[in-house]
Amino acid sequence: MPKAAILFIALLVSGMFVNSHAYVGGDLPLENEISLNNSELFDSDIIKINSDFFKQNNFKRYIIFGTSSSDSDFLKNNSLYGVESSGGFFYVAVLPENSISNLISKGYNVIEDFKLDFHSSTSEIPDASRIGQITGSALVQTKYNVNGQGIKIGIVDTGVDFSNLDIRSSLARDKNNHPIMLDADGQGIILTNSTFFAFIDKDGIIRNSTKPLPEGITSSVYQTRDGIFLNISQNGKGTIIPIYNSFFPQSGNTPIFNGTLDTDMKIGNDNRNYIKSKSGIYHFGVMYQGGLEGPLARIQVVPILVVDSNTAGIYDTIIPDMSTSWEDYTRFDLKSGERPKYDFDFTDEKPIVLGSGNEFLVYDSNGDGKADYSAGTVGAQVLDVYGVIQNKTTNIDKTLNAINGTLLPAFDSKGMFFGVMTDFAGHGTSSTSSITSKGNQTYDIYNNTSKFTITGVAPGAKIVPVKSLWVGDTVYAWLWLSGFDSNEHSWNFTGKPRVDIISNSWGVSNFPSFNSAPGMDILSVILSILATPHSLDDNYPGITIVSSAGNSGHGYGTIGMPNSSPFGISVGATTNNVYVGYGPFKDQPRFGNDTSHFNDVVDFSSRGPGIIGDPKPDLMSIGAHGFTPSNVIKTKKDSKDESFSLFGGTSMAAPL
Repeated sequence: MPKAAILFIALLVSGMFVNSHAYVGGDLPLENEISLNNSELFDSDIIKINSDFFKQNNFKRYIIFGTSSSDSDFLKNNSLYGVESSGGFFYVAVLPENSISNLISKGYNVIEDFKLDFHSSTSEIPDASRIGQITGSALVQTKYNVNGQGIKIGIVDTGVDFSNLDIRSSLARDKNNHPIMLDADGQGIILTNSTFFAFIDKDGIIRNSTKPLPEGITSSVYQTRDGIFLNISQNGKGTIIPIYNSFFPQSGNTPIFNGTLDTDMKIGNDNRNYIKSKSGIYHFGVMYQGGLEGPLARIQVVPILVVDSNTAGIYDTIIPDMSTSWEDYTRFDLKSGERPKYDFDFTDEKPIVLGSGNEFLVYDSNGDGKADYSAGTVGAQVLDVYGVIQNKTTNIDKTLNAINGTLLPAFDSKGMFFGVMTDFAGHGTSSTSSITSKGNQTYDIYNNTSKFTITGVAPGAKIVPVKSLWVGDTVYAWLWLSGFDSNEHSWNFTGKPRVDIISNSWGVSNFPSFNSAPGMDILSVILSILATPHSLDDNYPGITIVSSAGNSGHGYGTIGMPNSSPFGISVGATTNNVYVGYGPFKDQPRFGNDTSHFNDVVDFSSRGPGIIGDPKPDLMSIGAHGFTPSNVIKTKKDSKDESFSLFGGTSMAAPL
């Protein structure tokens, strides 16, 4: 950096940590938690995986820092990413537990990384939406024609699923109309480096051939009277392909594992009518993503075909077999003895090209014009935290020698990989919807045929989603959104922040985990510096960072970190005045005995002051409660559930 800002951070942080220690666990609220050893969680009929692979391992994520230059080659060669200067260093690493004692003996501060506490509350169910009237956003839109247009907001959260039409158009895009998305956790890498060679004659006709395959090719393409197929079965042997382990290090022994497929995939109806590849080399892979916790704790397995449709060797089109994936995802809903109706067919699927505006992995299972299934959005830049992509090829590093996390392109032009943005927790999607929902879709919220629309407070704004489930990854997320690019262990300002506002609906409520008081911890200090103009570069304008105050409730000083940062804007939660409408609350007001009362501080909202005596939170907004559009995923084929969810807590108040 042009300025010694990171040195300043290191020096400031040095006085906050007295002893090295680790914190085990995290604060993410769980619903329907499923054991990581549950074999059904990782099971799929599409691909066969060694059942022993997803057992818990000895690897954990750690935050490691110190006030002098690091001389540990072991640490440098095994960090996910980091910042280093002559006065201090900050690393995030995945290491075996037995290596930590050696780092502590060197005087380094070592903290076990843990998941963020997302500040949502879902204790009661209110009516659809009077939020626009209470917050004043509806009046501002009507009177001043201000709806957030021209503003980009970075949502640092569980990811965002843009499958709901109410928020789909709010995804921010660059000058080429490509989505702007970041996965700082490194979960969304999809490997497509298995290759299938087609013998295509000079007239563009696919022929069967007995000639040897080119070197490095996985298998062949063949034709029958039924069509054109990727030869995956290989005479009953099956094809082994590498798959990225998005659950590492929580589960699985390595970032890459092998899976075996045994069913041929259709790519054409006959040898003249088929999905075109200019080079004749088809790339294939499997998207293996999902949630380990919550109502969507299930694996999504999506077969992927990648082709060079225009120029030989320049891969530009992704074709997901969403219908087969849907059958696999909903197979638990079938009657005993009934089998899923897999088609293993790419010809009836929608091709995806970056910049087309149609990068969404969605599927309409019953032809009613409404998507029932989503696997995320193609086009995310993913931080290669484990170094699995080397020199933009798919040479797999079997150890964890990632000198520094490399930010991968959204789509590799060689066809070896691409990035995807998902949200299986739903929290980031609700945060986004509370801001940018267009209010075009209608929802039968109370199952009484009355339809409601749900409009966000700034439907004209654009969203840059950043997936960051771990404390250690938030630093990378903030710096990137603030306009900095990583170069080895330094960060360079690009000249302009990538967004106008950063929104954080999460925090760390267990302040002893950082051995420092909220507001003086490392995250709060970094947040304050990023909010300060010219702090990191002479041309750096600073950035507005908004954080939820937390749901720690009554008492003075219950606001956590980094929400108590002196220079950040923290938001507490107030009440709505809408009807609950369910169970014993049928036709009863949310608070009091009439609907004229609202904007009272909610009992669960965290209170100030901050550690230096500054008033906190800085602002208040509705956090109890409201509905937001959600992803379109249905876990049962005949589900009548609509795509909305309850949202609340200071997680809702901050984006509002």
